[in-house]
Amino acid sequence: YVDSSCSCLVVSLLQVCSRGFFLSEQETCLPCNCKGHADSCEDITGICIECQDHTVGDFCEQCEDRYLPVFHPDGTFVCRPCACPLSFESNNFATHCDKRGNFLRCVCQDGYAGHYCERCAPGYYGNPMEMGNSCKKCDCNGNSDPNLIFNECNNVTGQCLNCWGNTTGDNCERCAPGFYGDAISAKDCRGRCHIKNMMNSKPYHLPDCDACIWSLIGDIRQSNKTLDQVRNSVLNISTGAAANDRLKYYNYTAHRLQVSTLKSQAVYGNVHPENVVFNEECMLVSLCCNRIRSDANGHVQKALNALNVYDNIVKNTDDANITALTTLNISSSTHDVSISIFWFLLLFHLVCLFVCVCVCVFISDRTPNRLQFTQKVAEGTLNRSAEVLQMMTPILKKVEEWDSNMKNEAYSAAAFEHTVLSAGKAVEDLSEIMPELLSKLRVVEEKKPANNVSTNIMKIRELIAQARSVAKKVQVSMKFNGQSSVEVHPHSNLDELKTVTSISFYIRVDPDKDPIEDRFLLYLGDKQGRKDYMGLAIKNDNLVYVYNLGGEDVEIPLSSKPVSSWPPVFNLVKVERLGRHGKVFLTVPSQDTKAEQKFIQKGEADGTESLFDLDPKDNVFIVGGVPPDVKLPPALSLAPFVGCIELETLNSDVISLYNFKQLHKMDVVESMPCPRHKLAFSQSRVTSYLFDGNGFALVNSIERRGKIGIVTRFDIEVRTVANNGILFLMVNEANFFVLELKNGFLRLMYDFGFTNGPVIMESNLAKLQINDARYHEVSVIYHHSKKIILLVDKSHVKSMENEKKPLPFSDVYIGGAPSSILLSSCMSHRPEMSSLVGLKGCVKGFQFQKNLFNLLEEQGTIGISSGCPEESFMSRKVYFTGNGYLGSTAKISPFQSFEGGLNFKTLQSNGLLFYHRDGLDEFSLSVENGAVVLQSKGTRVRSQKKNYNDGRSHFLVASVTNQKYELVIDDKDKQEKKKPSSTSQADNVPKTFYYGGSPSSSIQNFTGCISYAYISRQDREIEPEDFQGYHENVQVSLQDCPLERPPAALHNKDSRESSRRSPGHSRKSYPLDVLETEAASCYLSSRPRVTHHAHHYSGFAHSRQEYSGIASVIRDESHFSLSLKTRSAFGLIFYLADESEQNFMALFLTHGRLVFTFSSGQNQVRIQSKEKYSDGQWHDIIFIRGGNIGRLIIDGLTVLEDRAPGANISLLVQDPLYVGGVPSDQAIKNIQKMSVSGFSGCVRSLQLNGRWLTSASHSFGVTPCYERPSEPGTYFTEEGGYVLLDDSFDFGSRFKMVMEVRPRVALGVLLHAFAGEKEYLTLYIYQNQVVVVVNNGVREFSTYVSPRQEICDGSWHKITVIRDGKVVQLDVDSEGNHVVGSVHQTAQNSSSPVFIGGAPDSILPHSLLSRRGYTGCMRNLSVNESPVSFSKAALVSGAVSVGKCPVS
Repeated sequence: YVDSSCSCLVVSLLQVCSRGFFLSEQETCLPCNCKGHADSCEDITGICIECQDHTVGDFCEQCEDRYLPVFHPDGTFVCRPCACPLSFESNNFATHCDKRGNFLRCVCQDGYAGHYCERCAPGYYGNPMEMGNSCKKCDCNGNSDPNLIFNECNNVTGQCLNCWGNTTGDNCERCAPGFYGDAISAKDCRGRCHIKNMMNSKPYHLPDCDACIWSLIGDIRQSNKTLDQVRNSVLNISTGAAANDRLKYYNYTAHRLQVSTLKSQAVYGNVHPENVVFNEECMLVSLCCNRIRSDANGHVQKALNALNVYDNIVKNTDDANITALTTLNISSSTHDVSISIFWFLLLFHLVCLFVCVCVCVFISDRTPNRLQFTQKVAEGTLNRSAEVLQMMTPILKKVEEWDSNMKNEAYSAAAFEHTVLSAGKAVEDLSEIMPELLSKLRVVEEKKPANNVSTNIMKIRELIAQARSVAKKVQVSMKFNGQSSVEVHPHSNLDELKTVTSISFYIRVDPDKDPIEDRFLLYLGDKQGRKDYMGLAIKNDNLVYVYNLGGEDVEIPLSSKPVSSWPPVFNLVKVERLGRHGKVFLTVPSQDTKAEQKFIQKGEADGTESLFDLDPKDNVFIVGGVPPDVKLPPALSLAPFVGCIELETLNSDVISLYNFKQLHKMDVVESMPCPRHKLAFSQSRVTSYLFDGNGFALVNSIERRGKIGIVTRFDIEVRTVANNGILFLMVNEANFFVLELKNGFLRLMYDFGFTNGPVIMESNLAKLQINDARYHEVSVIYHHSKKIILLVDKSHVKSMENEKKPLPFSDVYIGGAPSSILLSSCMSHRPEMSSLVGLKGCVKGFQFQKNLFNLLEEQGTIGISSGCPEESFMSRKVYFTGNGYLGSTAKISPFQSFEGGLNFKTLQSNGLLFYHRDGLDEFSLSVENGAVVLQSKGTRVRSQKKNYNDGRSHFLVASVTNQKYELVIDDKDKQEKKKPSSTSQADNVPKTFYYGGSPSSSIQNFTGCISYAYISRQDREIEPEDFQGYHENVQVSLQDCPLERPPAALHNKDSRESSRRSPGHSRKSYPLDVLETEAASCYLSSRPRVTHHAHHYSGFAHSRQEYSGIASVIRDESHFSLSLKTRSAFGLIFYLADESEQNFMALFLTHGRLVFTFSSGQNQVRIQSKEKYSDGQWHDIIFIRGGNIGRLIIDGLTVLEDRAPGANISLLVQDPLYVGGVPSDQAIKNIQKMSVSGFSGCVRSLQLNGRWLTSASHSFGVTPCYERPSEPGTYFTEEGGYVLLDDSFDFGSRFKMVMEVRPRVALGVLLHAFAGEKEYLTLYIYQNQVVVVVNNGVREFSTYVSPRQEICDGSWHKITVIRDGKVVQLDVDSEGNHVVGSVHQTAQNSSSPVFIGGAPDSILPHSLLSRRGYTGCMRNLSVNESPVSFSKAALVSGAVSVGKCPVS
């Protein structure tokens, strides 16, 4: 301690305390309070630094997990290992322990079980009670029966008990007697007779399906490993000498593929399906498919990485120190072999996936037809695999020969060529097989899910979608030889091609080698070439664009650049059609110092047809040549193409030839793809990555490129026009960190386990808005583990401090994340992250600690592509809310000569689409009472049809000439009027125009979507409008339109007559005269997305389901399983008891922990979890009772067990079984009151002894489990239900009732107060009108309101009903009506029952036009200013969720 009393040095001296002391805020040295377990502590706080002796805490006051304190008389303590089972370090197998009184509780490590971890868990063996001994995992060489995983080996000796796959031995390490093969590596133990039959392709039977799937998992893992080896080897090519190493890998690859194919055959050898034992089949199938999905995720991307290395090969070849010719031959041939191996592995992987799907479906639905189908398909698959196996033999031999030559330094080109040919033959065979298998896979994919297979099918669909997304982004060309062709998968949404169709691709011809002749290039249209189509060809040395919209062909030749003058490199071609107008573009890359050359030619179709209509069932997209089953139109019937083509985009979607539907005479080995210099075009010279909203990049283990330190920095450069999207995301269990776009502004959210929950950094500062189609560099700096600093374009924008905690992450997701993260971890665990979506835009670079990552080379990357086309940043779609508009200026002349077109869709009957005003003259396009109207200087042209507000997409073209005005909608509704003569001339002055509304027009602003609009301008060609560049943007969204397409049966009829009727009326003059089934369309879906086989229990009003037929089944033993998701700390999940409740069984939550309990005579078994499970995540629960023994298994990891003393006693209980809650006054005798009620959450997949419990005998306040986030309110589902209020509310002759509703169906009963057959009040919705009907015992009278904003528009609406004697007033939002009833009315009984959201059909009045229940959300119900709480209702019947509503 340095004294500061010296006055001469008081300013310059710094106080420093000696070791064991710290400097307090009063600048005095105080002793550290570290209990003798640390030598120093922090100044000011006194927090101990580096606690020792297994202690933790700010003041070393606690023991680490796995240790307990032992106190000395002087108050000090030491930490000793938990006695779990022995208090020695070597035999302490707990992850955590604590002591309550004299009772020690241990939470065991994986592999240990018992109260004190004194024995090995199932699947492990050893003796934890013996010093130095431990539990080891059973080693059965992967040959044990997965159906018997709890009894895999002897738990002391480790001897395997259930060998299968024809294996035997203590470790299942050898083939059983009568079988031969390799039991450990190849796992191909087989009998001679079976192998012979297999090779002769004779019939055989399906095996035990679980074995098939487990075997396939191994194959995919091995294939994955092999791909990594191939990729790494090819990426490291630098000299000819390195090829010797590569040959070993190729040798290994060929051998493993041969083994894998043999194993796929052998595993199908000798088990008949009727002999298969299905033990908890659904659980196993789900596990298997999950495993396959997780193993295969990213698998295809890695294969593609192996192919995408040509540029590296060329670069490294330049550096080689051997003769140029030899090096070129080796590099080229190596590339050929890598392509062959890539194709074989990719196709083999899909074969495995296909068989897995079939087996999963087979296990889940063992109907005779399905068995027959699955067996037939599997036999066909394996027979074809046997054929391919024979093709693999020469590959193996040639690789060995190649290996020998390389070792002897004999670089034989012939050896390379022979190997390439052999591999190519195998690839060609599989290329023929795959379309057949994939077509069968689509049958499975499109089949309506049944029973418990639905979850598996959904997961497989997701995997298929990922594989297709990756395949679409393969930026590699194909070489066409004059006979080959490729059929590419068609566009997923043909409606998007109707108005605008554009295709871009790279093409390479070599005029010196192949003389330019008339050649076919590509075609998109029907298979017979008769209907709408478009295509490209080379004709008379010109590139020619051909399209037909139902009339005559349009041919646009690009004569300004003959094909014979093209350089022998890749040139960029783009064709575009907008309505009737077509263009063809050519970009020739820079050569040496020359700049890029660009050429363009345009044309247009005659007539009024503007839409490109393709039949979804009869269309093809073919490139390079014509398959035998396709007939081209005469203009394109030419010889197949010779040269290389690489597809780029179809409209704004990235496409690839490798997403092919079928190959025809295409040999990807013989016809080696042409290398394309990726930087030849100016738009590609900067490394960038395109994100389409579905893909993402994953950087694993970020610390391999930089350490997390005092200053930790992330940088990302992004360009986008999107409103929302993830920039980057880190997740680690409950901790998360996300930088995202929210409504165009940067938003940062993070939580590292902070006491006060997540930190959110958001603001509407202009600097934070970055969705302006320009690049912005965003930097996030974490400083001293307690401060976040946000920089935009290198300028400081915002900072925020938090608790001091280090970054707990190692992986970073860029641009998006897999659904398992967004749906499970984010939506369920973190409601504030539920709105996260993938990024649509471009990322130029991502850096961690200033180290740049190549995102395409990261193994976890899925579905992104290289390069960002300029079209990606143009906004062609705009959504209007009814309160905004877009404005711009251009040189247009709508009154003299004009053409404009646009797509629109809306549910509103009125709205302004386009508007221009010049003085007093107005030109407009609008929707008026459902019709489309063109108005110019007082002249009106109106469409014939009047139902264009149906929520569907419609395309209109309006044109003005000197002779007429013309209006065409959807190519069918054509109207025109003669134009009055005019002397005015068009000028060359920019004029203002508007879309979607106007600040000056009297026409109501538009609500809906406008897309692909164009107008004729005097200073440029016709092209789609880019709304991003408009200078007036008022309350609009430049993203995809959220408007939903309504069901076909839900269209509103014309109700003009009803609008003219008086507000007060009797039944005879009722305004609504359409059938109930023809309900008006709604903005929100009536069926929000749900989790299959899951139910939500509200926790109020005894929400529950009841099941019968259970009690008699479980007397001696029971095996229940379910999955649970909740945030409730308390609640009853499961309850079964006798009438006196002496005998019972229950599963409930207390303080977030699970408790399984049941009676056993005079005793009880009670098992409680240590961990909390009220975290909003799904957890798998198994609770088993066998006599007096109970077992609780959670997530397959935590196994808890207890028993009651005495002998086994039957459990004598009575039906029903209660799930989610119990009736009033039940279960309190056995369960604490807090846990009897209050359970709010979801339960799915409820099973008893392996059988699903699917049909509840009664249901009260139970709804499906919705996937979307929720909001406060009460939700009435489409399945029906109602709430019966208690008798404390007076609905007599004077009352005021208020409620807020957000309907999902435009009809339904909101409230029914019933006092008798002729005394009632009913409030309901019908065809977007709100109606109140009253009967006072004398007669019925009613009134209604048609709100200005439709009741079903997705917004909240406030409804008020006031009754004052004979007057009934109805208000909806700001509009109202009233009716005066009879003066002889009697007061309605104040204690009459009141039903909300529906009512039993028998008590509803016969006069109602809609008797169905209400569907939608309801909140803030009050009667006479008193709030109504549904949680205290007398009854909640049916599918009604009290407290929560799903958010769309």
